[in-house]
Amino acid sequence: MEPNSLLWVGSPCGLHGPYIFYKAFRFHLEGKARILSLGDFFLVRCKAGDPICIAELQLLWEERTTKQLLSSSKLYFLPEDTPQGRNVTHGEDEVIAVSEKVIVKLEDLVKWTVADLSSWKKGLRAIPLKPTVLKELGKNGQREALHKYRESTLNSGLNFKDVLKEKAELGDDADEKKVLVLSYPQYCRYRSVIARLRERPTSLLTDHVVLALGGIASLTNNTQILYCRDTFEHPTLVENESVCDEFAPNLKGRPRKKKLSISQRRDSQGQGGTAKEPNGVEGKSLVKMKVDSKSGVPKPRNNNSGSSWKKVTPEDKPKVEGGEECRTDEQAFLVALYKYMKERKTPIERIPYLGFKQINLWTMFQAAQKLGGYEVITARRQWKNVYDELGGNPGSTSAATCTRRHYESFLDGADLT
Repeated sequence: MEPNSLLWVGSPCGLHGPYIFYKAFRFHLEGKARILSLGDFFLVRCKAGDPICIAELQLLWEERTTKQLLSSSKLYFLPEDTPQGRNVTHGEDEVIAVSEKVIVKLEDLVKWTVADLSSWKKGLRAIPLKPTVLKELGKNGQREALHKYRESTLNSGLNFKDVLKEKAELGDDADEKKVLVLSYPQYCRYRSVIARLRERPTSLLTDHVVLALGGIASLTNNTQILYCRDTFEHPTLVENESVCDEFAPNLKGRPRKKKLSISQRRDSQGQGGTAKEPNGVEGKSLVKMKVDSKSGVPKPRNNNSGSSWKKVTPEDKPKVEGGEECRTDEQAFLVALYKYMKERKTPIERIPYLGFKQINLWTMFQAAQKLGGYEVITARRQWKNVYDELGGNPGSTSAATCTRRHYESFLDGADLT
């Protein structure tokens, strides 16, 4: 495929920093022109030998500085193609989503796309509209209205008129197999609507009330409907050479200063205006530290203002009880961490929750060091062990991924020299 065969379709739908966002793109697959737009479901194979899965296109953008054309998609696999395999709890029309979105260049996404859809047999076949109904829809403009309704439910009301016009010019293939993945509640509502409309005219599926109740007006004769209610961590996707998470768009704006609560303001006034770090330890008694880029091990660093900090050895510490000494170490660690993150222009605004509990950064750091640091844990896939040390919800299906991301955000800082 020639690189110049990739073309954006329609006008840009957003700008943010160096990123320009689009609604659709046009490409050629096996000599045939196709258009994929946001919210479309299509079949892909991530690499040779991998099972076919369903991709949902969720974001399209161009990085203006590098001129990269990029995409973000959500992947859905059949239960039998996941590490856990299919069991009795899985439905016949069920697929399982990969917990992380996959970012790839558009040229690689096209290479992943499966042209021959005949091998896909799974899913509930949607009730198609009769040819007479389809012809009538084309006359009164209701066909475009149905497209708009579907796009608005998937893409927050973006205007797809220009994209639909180019798709219409390419022509609709009524015999082309299509897939559609719903949430479990949407799937149940659709089954309920079909049961109610049994032996009724299919034209009722174009009625706005029926659509609002969960009906789906299938414009092709070969649409397979599936549903998703769970996620899993793909064991080898991170090793795929086409995946480029480093190009993920940074959509964070300027950090806002967090306001103190009434009780915090009252406490600060009661202390006579003494400025303290977020953990309540006075700034003058802090140990200055930095975090290594990979292992997350705090290191002492010199102060260029004339005074330098030296590493505190166990002999230099006052002899205190174990619990009090641990609390002192934790306070010193947190103060140094907050100070370092502030100097790095990435201040810690709030501590997130993990497994329905707020993360204890000290506990997370200690657990990571016990297992050998960032690189060792990542290589051995032991982030679930760190999560367990934090006392998270044992039923979480994305514990390891979330734990690693939070560690990278708060504890795996850059090595300043």
